[in-house]
Amino acid sequence: MDTHLITKIIHMSTAAFALVMYIICGLSLFIGLENGQPKAKTRKALTAFLHASLGILLMTGVVLLVMNSFQVQTWFYAKAVLFVVMFSSLIKAFKRDDRILLVQRRAGWVIAGVAFASILTLVVIKPVFN
Repeated sequence: MDTHLITKIIHMSTAAFALVMYIICGLSLFIGLENGQPKAKTRKALTAFLHASLGILLMTGVVLLVMNSFQVQTWFYAKAVLFVVMFSSLIKAFKRDDRILLVQRRAGWVIAGVAFASILTLVVIKPVFN
């Protein structure tokens, strides 16, 4: 196998792991709450795995971008913006700050889910804009 294919496999596997971690982290916003907030230890561990998977996803994405000599389709830019939206929403949802209300955390989680679903839709459909 060549390097490009291995990097793509790592990228796609990490995306699948990030999706699983997104769902598991979201469950911590609904199950096992402590004083109207997710438990600190659970939130910290799950968020570490989620952010690590998103970091690997970002790094492998940049490596693939370099391997393709920065030649991308037009939908790539929408994908990049949606990734930033998803990441910033996840920061809001899982930030270590007790002033953030549970409803705000859940809203951030939902916004991140919509962005994640949109990214996956773009990847599957690969629309052509003229």
